[in-house]
Amino acid sequence: MPSGSSPGVTWLGHASAVVALGPRRVLVDPLGRARARAAGAVDAVLITHSHVDHLNRWTLKAVDRAAHLVVPRGAAPVVADLGFARVSEVEPGDHVDLGGLDVVAVPTRHDQGRWRKGDAPTCAGYVLTAEGRSVHHAGDVDFSDHAIFDELGKRFALDATLLPIGGMLPVWYYRWRRTALDRGVHIDPDCALDIFQRLGARALVPVHWGTVNLRLGPPSMPRRRLEQVARAQDVAGVRVLDHGETLDLAAAPGVTAAPAPDGDDAREAAPGRGAGGAPVTSSSS
Repeated sequence: MPSGSSPGVTWLGHASAVVALGPRRVLVDPLGRARARAAGAVDAVLITHSHVDHLNRWTLKAVDRAAHLVVPRGAAPVVADLGFARVSEVEPGDHVDLGGLDVVAVPTRHDQGRWRKGDAPTCAGYVLTAEGRSVHHAGDVDFSDHAIFDELGKRFALDATLLPIGGMLPVWYYRWRRTALDRGVHIDPDCALDIFQRLGARALVPVHWGTVNLRLGPPSMPRRRLEQVARAQDVAGVRVLDHGETLDLAAAPGVTAAPAPDGDDAREAAPGRGAGGAPVTSSSS
């Protein structure tokens, strides 16, 4: 297994991230073969749910099969033929011991199923803990009851939480769908800030933005809304990362959202590019 490194969270794009804690490195929801390879050697891969932008078979084929693949209950048949040495199914409450890193599946709120709503495969978030540090990845979240995050905040002392702030469509669409249709399949930046405060984490790393974009609005829209509301509400701890950037969990806790640098609009609006200049890809949610 690969050796650990300085504790940190690296955002690779969309919901994909590498969490390094204690002796282990873990890849969550990989999307895109180049990003999966950029993650380097990992001990395990965690899948939060079976939608194709989170459980992506094409991407998983680029991951070292020696990694321990952890999927939500009901998803093992989807990955059974990919050749991973070990596949574990989990549901909220289950623990996976990675040898110095404890992974616990926790509740989240999102559509279950793969191609349509159903009972299975299920959905899960994860809390990873090692050497006194904890990181939460929520997977995808909808606008239903968020009391579960109050419970997680009481249960865990989180150094960082990775929360989605959009989807493939503009922020206004999700804000409209929140009340006009069915409480929506993806939360908006305002709701992500609310969940962040419910969790009581030291830092919020926004994910699920600036990568998969249908060109109906600038890729930076969710991030800009998040920073605007965080400043207006004086919420500290928001840490917006570029693709491939790492939040050092050993650093001082005073991380905040900073205004976009000069030229950011031009960089992010460039054809075929997303945040951090990474290619914009398209996939179903």
